[in-house]
Amino acid sequence: MKSLFKFFIAAAVFTGVAVSDSTSFAIYVVGDSTVCTYKDNAYPQTGWGQVLGYFFDASRVKVNNYAIGGRSSRTFIEEGRLDEVKGKLQKGDYLFVQFGHNDRDYSKAARYVEPSQFSGYIQKYVDAAKAKGANAILISPMNLNGSRNVFSTGDKNYDARGMMQTVAKNNKVPFVDLNMKSYNTYNTTYKNMPDYVTRYLYKKLEKGEYPNYPDGVNDGTTHFQEMGSMGHAQMICEELEENLKSNSNLSADAKAALTTLVSTIKKCYTIKVQTNLSNYNGLITQTQYFPAGSPMTLRVTPNGQTFEKWVDDDCNEISKNMIYYGFRTKARNITYTAMFKGGSECKKIAHDSEESGNENPTSSSSEGPESSSSIDPKLCFDGTADAAWPSPIDMASPEIADGLTETNHEGYTGQGFFNIENSAYSTATYKLTSDQSASNARVMIRYSFQGNTNRDMKITIDNGTYDVAFPSTGSWDKWDTAYIEDVWVDALDFKMKIASTTSDGGPNIDMIAFDMKGVYRTGCKPAKVENDVESSSSGTTIVSVRPAPSLHFDARNQTITTAGGMLMVQVSDAMGKVVAQETHNVAPGTVSLLQNQSKMTSGRYFVRVQLNGQVLMSSFLYIK
Repeated sequence: MKSLFKFFIAAAVFTGVAVSDSTSFAIYVVGDSTVCTYKDNAYPQTGWGQVLGYFFDASRVKVNNYAIGGRSSRTFIEEGRLDEVKGKLQKGDYLFVQFGHNDRDYSKAARYVEPSQFSGYIQKYVDAAKAKGANAILISPMNLNGSRNVFSTGDKNYDARGMMQTVAKNNKVPFVDLNMKSYNTYNTTYKNMPDYVTRYLYKKLEKGEYPNYPDGVNDGTTHFQEMGSMGHAQMICEELEENLKSNSNLSADAKAALTTLVSTIKKCYTIKVQTNLSNYNGLITQTQYFPAGSPMTLRVTPNGQTFEKWVDDDCNEISKNMIYYGFRTKARNITYTAMFKGGSECKKIAHDSEESGNENPTSSSSEGPESSSSIDPKLCFDGTADAAWPSPIDMASPEIADGLTETNHEGYTGQGFFNIENSAYSTATYKLTSDQSASNARVMIRYSFQGNTNRDMKITIDNGTYDVAFPSTGSWDKWDTAYIEDVWVDALDFKMKIASTTSDGGPNIDMIAFDMKGVYRTGCKPAKVENDVESSSSGTTIVSVRPAPSLHFDARNQTITTAGGMLMVQVSDAMGKVVAQETHNVAPGTVSLLQNQSKMTSGRYFVRVQLNGQVLMSSFLYIK
C-alpha cells in the first residue's frame, strides 16, 4: 500500500508539472506548399502549418508558419529563409522541419536535391536550432496520393523519410513520421475509399463546389484541402506524443523539451458523422478527432439519394448545404447527421455538456513572414480581363530595376513599357501575388524592339527560371508576344525577375498575362474576368471596354463616336501582333473603327484608341 501511495504521489507531481507549466514558447514551421499558409481566396487549399495552432494551447504557444511553396531543403536555405527564421528563434523555441516534395523533383533543376545531399541540408536546420538553444523536430513528408510511397525505400523512390529519420537519430532529436502515418491512413484506414481521399482530403474539386474554384481544379495528387491538412496536424501531434512514450534515442534535453511541448497539446474530441440511411453508398465526411474551436467541414456526395439537411445530436438543423464549412468544433464529443429523403427521422442523441477551459483560440498558426507593397493604383488592371488571359499585368515601373519606364513609342497597353538597360547584366524585379496554384501555367510577354539579333532573356517566376527567346519585332512601335510554358505557380506572394543575356539588354516589355485567374501585382487586386456575352444579332462580344466619357465604342458595328480630333487606332491579334494601325484627323461624330480596311474577321483582338494623344480605350474584343 505504501509503494502504491508513493506511485500516485509521483504521478500527480509529474502531471501537475506537465499540465500547469506556464512556460511560453514559439513553434517555427518551415517547409513547402503542403505546409504553408494560403490566402482566403485560395480556400479550401490549406497547408498543415496553417492549422497547426488549433492543436496547441494558445496561452502558452505561438505558431509562426514560415513555410513557402515551391521550396526544397536547399532553396529555402539559399534564399536566406532559414537565416531569417534563425534570427527569430529564442532559447526554448521549436523548429518544425518538413521537406522532400520539391527535393525529389528532378524535372526542375532549380529545386532538385541529389539524394546524397539531402541529409546534409536537413542537418543545417538542426544546427540552426541548436545554435539558438531551440529544439528541432524533423517531420517526414506526407505521402502523395496513391498506393506507392515515393518517400520510402524502393526503386526510383526518394527516401526522404529514411534520410530524415537517420538525421534525427544521429542528433537524438524527435522524428515525426508523418509519411508512414499518412500512408497508412490513406491506404489502410481509407483503403476502399480512394474517391474520398482524393476529393475530400486532397485538392480535387469539382465545378461549383467552392466559390474560389468555380470551374473546379484537378490537383488531387500533392496539395490538400483544409480537412486534409487538419488531419496531418492531428497526426503530427499523435506522433509527438508517441515519441515521448517510446523514442528511447532522445537525448535528455530533447526529451525534457518534448515533455514541455506535448503538455501544451489540446484535448481532442470525437466528431462523429453519419447519415439517416441504412444503405448509404455515397461519400461523406469521416469521423474526426479535433480540439475545440477547430475548423470543420461537413460534406456529402450522394449517389442518387436526395440530401435534405445537416442536423446536430439535438436534431437542430445547421445547414442545407451538402458542403458545409467554416464553422468551429465544440468542446465536447458530438454527432452530426446528414438527413436524406426517405431516411429515418432524427432522434436526439444523449451527450455531455461542453467542457470549460478548452476554448482557447488558435495559436496564431497563420503568422509568418509578411510581405506588403505600396503600388501606384494606375498600374493595377481595372478593367475586365479576357477569359483566355485572365491575369493581365502592367510591366511599367518595376520595384527594382536597371532601366527606365517610358512612353515614347506607340502601341503599349498600360501606363508605359519598361526599357531595360543595354547590358548583359541588367535586371528588373516585380512583386506579384497569386491567389491560386498551378503546375503548368502559361505566361505571355508582350514586347518590342528593332534589331538584327535576338535579345533573349532569363525570366525567373518565383524560384523557377526560364530561358525565353525574343526575336526582333522589326520596329520599336510594333509589338509581338513570347510565351513561357509549364510555369509552376504557388498561391503566395513571389517575385518575377527579368534578366538580360546580351550586351544589347532586352526588349521593351509592355505587359504580361497568366492563363490562370488571380495573379496580379502585389498591392493590387485580381482582375475581374467575365465570360463572353454573345450578342444575339451580331455575334460580337466586347470584353473590358473602358472608354472615356468623350468616346463611345459600338462593338456590334465596329464604330467609334468622338468629339473629333487626331484619332489613332491600333489592333493586335491574340498573338500580340499588330494587324492594323491607322491615324486620322476626324470630325465630331461617328466613324468606322478602321477606315482603310473592311471590318475585322472572327477572332480575339486587343484594341487601343488614342484621341489627341490621350489613351481613351484599351479593350479586348472577341468577334465570332
